Amino acid sequence: MTAYFVAFGTVKNRDKLTEYIERSTPSVVQHGGKYIGVGEQTVVLLGYHPHPRTALFTFPDSAACRAWFDSAQYQTLEGLREEAGDFVFIVLDV
Repeated sequence: MTAYFVAFGTVKNRDKLTEYIERSTPSVVQHGGKYIGVGEQTVVLLGYHPHPRTALFTFPDSAACRAWFDSAQYQTLEGLREEAGDFVFIVLDV
């Protein structure tokens, strides 16, 4: 079952974000992840959503997504991710 990984974020440091993206991409690909797109939020139809940036990826399934997130390769980027921005990550099984 395909899993969608959705990252909502507020950028704190664009240079750090660029570095984070460059360094995290190989680990995403290694776990079967595929980048779909990123955008800046312009319209909230209902409720409150604090993060203006959304990135979307697919993984073969939620186990592959979790394996990527828990991987040593990705976990070494935790500090860089925190410097880059504030994020909320969710996984949707479809």
